[in-house]
Amino acid sequence: MKGSILDFSIQTNTGIISGDDQNRYNFTGAEWRGQRPPARGDRVDFDVDNAGSAIQIFTALGHSNPVQNISNQLDKLSDQNKAEEQFNMIDWFVKCLKNYVVFEGRARRKEFWFFYLACIILGVITQIIDAVLDTEPLFNGVLNLALLIPTLAAGARRLHDTNRSGWWQLLILTIIGIIPLIIWWASDTKRENNQWGQPAK
Repeated sequence: MKGSILDFSIQTNTGIISGDDQNRYNFTGAEWRGQRPPARGDRVDFDVDNAGSAIQIFTALGHSNPVQNISNQLDKLSDQNKAEEQFNMIDWFVKCLKNYVVFEGRARRKEFWFFYLACIILGVITQIIDAVLDTEPLFNGVLNLALLIPTLAAGARRLHDTNRSGWWQLLILTIIGIIPLIIWWASDTKRENNQWGQPAK
């Protein structure tokens, strides 16, 4: 069967494949037969065991897609295979970009806040470019549109890590609701497992 890697965590050595049959299959790193670690967007060939998990997973030959190409370019910016304790701001930023539309799972404080800091820095740079080139708000507007979804996704995963639903982000529409959101985003990881998975750290 063929499919695409939806997600893979180095820390838990587990991942999810979206099969071409529209079903999702969990897998472990022990079943991966590629020469490099699996990456989001990789096209794969695999078998399914009796429990419904993917086994004997190989990189599909002759397939390339834009998501995989972008993922490969991001891999050049950051080594996502090292331990998260060694991550710097760029590593956390790349991790969130590689989880562009992943609203499931959990994210620790460092992941969310370093991503947010990188977004602010990029925002300042694009505003300066717009001011110099007199293109305001072209570059900053494009950046904001590009980072909207991963920012919402990272915020939802951060709330999940504090045992709250990602839907609480709707409080931002009330303006005053940003205060509890900042407090929750700054809260430490809840150490117990919850419906969104294992603790992020």
